[in-house]
Amino acid sequence: MDLSQLQRGTLARIDAIVADEPLTRKLLEMGFLEGTELRVLHTGPIRRDPIAIELNDRCVALRRRDAAHIHVTLVAA
Repeated sequence: MDLSQLQRGTLARIDAIVADEPLTRKLLEMGFLEGTELRVLHTGPIRRDPIAIELNDRCVALRRRDAAHIHVTLVAA
């Protein structure tokens, strides 16, 4: 499953980033590292874009098309 499919309030763990090198580098610099837990805080009003994500005690906004490259596993709350 990828991050773009998650609903608001969902807790997940990053398994992998599957993207070209520039996007992978950008996501890694933002803190999207394998094994990191995150929570979907909010989705935008138009086509649910962008997605607000709690990651490492901070809020990060991410375009849905970029979030589709982040593979995650759901974590029980």
